[in-house]
Amino acid sequence: MNSSFFRLLFLLFGLVCIPTLLVQAEESHDLPSIDINPPFILVEDLSANIHTASNSITITGKVKNVSHSIIRGYATFYLLSLEGEELYSFEEEVNSGKGFAHGVTIEFEATATVADLKKIGSISLDFTQK
Repeated sequence: MNSSFFRLLFLLFGLVCIPTLLVQAEESHDLPSIDINPPFILVEDLSANIHTASNSITITGKVKNVSHSIIRGYATFYLLSLEGEELYSFEEEVNSGKGFAHGVTIEFEATATVADLKKIGSISLDFTQK
C-alpha cells in the first residue's frame, strides 16, 4: 500500500471522528490526532499542542518498529482542516536518520510555525522508509 492510501484513510477517519476545535488567542491546547499505522511501524501517543502566542504547533509521539528488519526514514506531519483537507505538511527525520531495529520505540518531537492556527482541526503522520 502506498502513502496516498494512508493519507486518504487519515482524511476519512478525521471526517468521522474529529470534533470541532476552537482556538483562542494567547492560549495553548492539545489537538486531536488521527492514528493510522503503516504495516512496518506503530504510531503511539501522537499528540499536538498549539501555541497561539508564537503561532507554532508542537507534535510529539513515538514510532515503534514492528517490521522484521532495521528501518530508517522520516515522518511527514499533516495539519488538517476540520473538513480533513491538508492545510500544511512538513517532514522530520526519525531517530536522527539512523536505523532502528524490530521492537525498538523511538520518541519524536517536531515543531512548526503556522500562519493561521485557527484552521487546523487535526493532525496525522505518515512514515516513509529510506
